[in-house]
Amino acid sequence: MGISPSLSIALTGLRAHQEALEVTSNNISNSSNPDYVRERAVFSSLSSTNSIPGDMGNGVEISKIYRITNTFLFNRYTSTNANFKNLDTKEKFLKEISTYFPDVTDNGLYKNLEDFFNAWQTFASNPNDGSVKVDLAAKTQTLTDTIKTLTGKLKDIQKNINDELSTKTDEVNNIIKQIANINKEIIAHEAGNLKNANELRDKRDALEKRLKELVDVKVFKSGIKSTTAEDTETIGNDKNYTITLGGYPLVDNSNYSKIKLESIVGNAKITIQRQDFTNVDITKDINGGEIGALLSLRGTEFNKKGDPVNGSIGNLMNKLNALANGLIRSVNSIYSYSAQESVTTDTLYNPSTVPADKQNTPLSALYQYGILHSEVRSGKIELNIYDKNGNFSSSIDVDIDKNDSINQVIKNINNKIYNNDNNADYGTTLINGQLKFVKGSYDSSGNFIPSIPKEETSQVLVNDDGANLFIALNELEYQPLSKINTTQLPLPLKNGKFDIIVYNDKGESIAKRTITVNMDSRNPKYSTLEGIISQINTPNIDDNSDNNLGNDIDDYYQASFLNGKLLFSKKTDENTFIGLDNDTSDFGGSMGVNKFFNGTDASNIELKKTFQADPSLIKASKTPNSGDNIVANNILQLQYEKVNFYVKGNTVKNTLFEFYRNTTSSLANETESVSNKKETTETLLKSVKNEYYSLTGVSIDEELINLEKFQRGYQANARVITTINKMLDALFSIQ
Repeated sequence: MGISPSLSIALTGLRAHQEALEVTSNNISNSSNPDYVRERAVFSSLSSTNSIPGDMGNGVEISKIYRITNTFLFNRYTSTNANFKNLDTKEKFLKEISTYFPDVTDNGLYKNLEDFFNAWQTFASNPNDGSVKVDLAAKTQTLTDTIKTLTGKLKDIQKNINDELSTKTDEVNNIIKQIANINKEIIAHEAGNLKNANELRDKRDALEKRLKELVDVKVFKSGIKSTTAEDTETIGNDKNYTITLGGYPLVDNSNYSKIKLESIVGNAKITIQRQDFTNVDITKDINGGEIGALLSLRGTEFNKKGDPVNGSIGNLMNKLNALANGLIRSVNSIYSYSAQESVTTDTLYNPSTVPADKQNTPLSALYQYGILHSEVRSGKIELNIYDKNGNFSSSIDVDIDKNDSINQVIKNINNKIYNNDNNADYGTTLINGQLKFVKGSYDSSGNFIPSIPKEETSQVLVNDDGANLFIALNELEYQPLSKINTTQLPLPLKNGKFDIIVYNDKGESIAKRTITVNMDSRNPKYSTLEGIISQINTPNIDDNSDNNLGNDIDDYYQASFLNGKLLFSKKTDENTFIGLDNDTSDFGGSMGVNKFFNGTDASNIELKKTFQADPSLIKASKTPNSGDNIVANNILQLQYEKVNFYVKGNTVKNTLFEFYRNTTSSLANETESVSNKKETTETLLKSVKNEYYSLTGVSIDEELINLEKFQRGYQANARVITTINKMLDALFSIQ
């Protein structure tokens, strides 16, 4: 071997060590870059020359420049970091929410409740003091304003979360687009397996880390080649790269699919496009990362008003609504004891009204026209017939054809009644376009002629609506209370009893009847609103036990439902008053008889507008024209009594104060739990992060050692070249 090959070999050493020095220099310059993964130059011998007595080496080269990383450590670090971001997001919002629901008894809504009942106590002691009534009205409005303000704050946070979801969804889409483009560049850069796209992988890892912080994606890498480098450190590259979310692909190498936000009653849901180009809702599949935290806080299911029914905010709204609902229902039930001349409640529901020009139109068409709430199906309705003493007499099945008109249905019902009893003095007709059973008579041909004025009868009750007729008409009074109680009635009832009392102008009770509410009964007399009304209207009941059937409840008042309102109408010219008492069923509060509060939940609770305008109209008494304080004392006592609260289909029985305390305590516990988990995760994250960066991060001490090593290698190869140069000079100097 001559001198020239020796010079070439030394030159390869110079070049290799120069490249190694450049790699080391790059490591040192990126020592403060958290997204940089340190690199190492791998020295490899060049192909040798075959010779005798043995192969001769041809020098060295840098065959690869690797990133020093570990897939397991990277995944552990990014998943722990994502969990920390999830908890951090939850904690931030929960702490904000907690400021509005302080878990103390001398501040916030709890204090407003105390002030409310203290005002009633003062009012009970001074029932005729006008200034006390003004103070009671003011304390009541403060309480209701606080409840509505809390609801408003929760809705503001709900809106903020929706806004953040929009921003973070855009960020996710931007990241997956960048990752797909980087994958494309990596494939092009590494074609032929001649070089590694280290900087591109650094950028992709940083994007992947941020993507996992945002949402709980799954990343799959295949084709990884690992090589041991310095003890346990591993190096390697992947060839295939896939990201999925909720089981659907987001990134497949250089292809990607964006996620989209769609509206659920004004709230964002997250969808992704499938291979068949249809969008699938993956909102409930997202639990991790910042987006998962936002969804768990806001909720993923919503009612018709757009309020969440699950999640931290949804649960709070449910409890706040239950508190307001229980307060309204309980106070109003007691305030309904205060007697008045007649009763006309607000609209409790909106029944269908069949206009005159559509009364001969098939029922199936009425639904298509939007007149009926739902479709009528061909089937049967079962009518229970009661005698004039309120005793069950017989039942009648009536066939309903969905292609019949409402007039034909009325005719069929009346024919069945007439055939069952030729002397029947009741039948059905339309009042204001609504189907009602009223008093009347039949002519010789069996045609029903309603009495004038049309007065509802208590003798016909619907036991089974197999044709969905009354459901379609939305006449709730004929439907089982067990089906409509917590879903369609504005305020729910409970099983129990209440008294109907009629007073004269002296405040003396002149008639009293006890009414039963039993939603578990199969008897419509006790388990439907119309049955409750029939108990009030049934004649021939001697309420006063004086052998006089002309001075009972039904002789003074007629109860009815019309246009979705409950009416107690006077039947005489006497100066009488009607009120409730001993209401264990919450009938007065549910139906809104002589209300103290308006509203149904936390968003609309308020003092009755009449009392807002003139607090002097607030009564402490139960009987008319007297100075008793029975109503005020009963409402005062309410703070110690257990009330039914309806939360997501479940019934919770507790006092008003304890229910609210449990709500704030649950929120405080949830916040503390998240904070503790965050603290634990933060400690774990520090450990995992240190372990990861101990492998991938740049060690200045180690790089200085490498710098010295490669410098000496460079110098040694330079010395070889110098030596060969001297040898050549000596050779050329020979003459």
